[in-house]
Formats: sequence, C-alpha cells, structure tokens
Amino acid sequence: MAPLTRPIALRSWLVRLLIPSGLCGSYTLFSAAGSPTYTGRSDSDLRERLLTHAADARGDYFRFDIHSSAEQAYLAECSAYHAWGPSLENAIHPARPGGSCVQCPFCRPTLLSAFANRISLYTDPLDRRNIP
Repeated sequence: MAPLTRPIALRSWLVRLLIPSGLCGSYTLFSAAGSPTYTGRSDSDLRERLLTHAADARGDYFRFDIHSSAEQAYLAECSAYHAWGPSLENAIHPARPGGSCVQCPFCRPTLLSAFANRISLYTDPLDRRNIP
C-alpha cells in the first residue's frame, strides 16, 4: 500500500480501518483549515492513542507513520515538533521513551555536541588558507 500523503479525517471508524492495534507510531493532528495543531506518538498502540483523540475531538484530520521501535517513533515526533514549532498546542518537548537514552537530534545541546565532536581537516583550526 502506498503511503498516505494527505491528512485523513480523524474519525474512529477510519482509525480502526487504517491502523492495526499494537503498533508504535507517530502522528500529527490538523485543524479543519489544514494547520498542524498537535504532534504525538504511541510507544505501544498508535491506534488506541488516535482513537482517544478522535473521541475527544482533539483534531479534524491526522497523518500517521508506523515505526519499528519506540525510539524511531520518538525521533519522528521530535522532527515534527521542531518543524511545526509554535503552531502546535504541544506544551512541552516530547519525552524520551521509557528506559531509552536516545536524545533529540534537533535540540541545540545535541547539535552543539555533534559539532564539537567533528573531525577537523585542518591541522591548525584557525589556518584555513590551504583548504578551498
């Protein structure tokens, strides 16, 4: 089945039809106007999580992805959280999965740490004359 590229109406019957139970995944909820309003994930049952949102009428539409692990779902949620930014109702940054040490690759401390651990091609970090 080809991936769904447009938002799907957030209706319980559609969630039950499209998403098998017991899978971890990430999702974004959208308003009737098509603006992203919330991003989230489930580490154990994406279907149940979205059924709760449908029952609460939290959004009008949704997109989802199934992931092979809770860590992958977390990274996808972090990506959406940082990409959509201030337009979301999410009050706080996504939490790491229980027992996981994975860090958000989009947060400033992680980026700075990655840059600090790069291998330099320069013998003298201030001398860049010999490298185009």
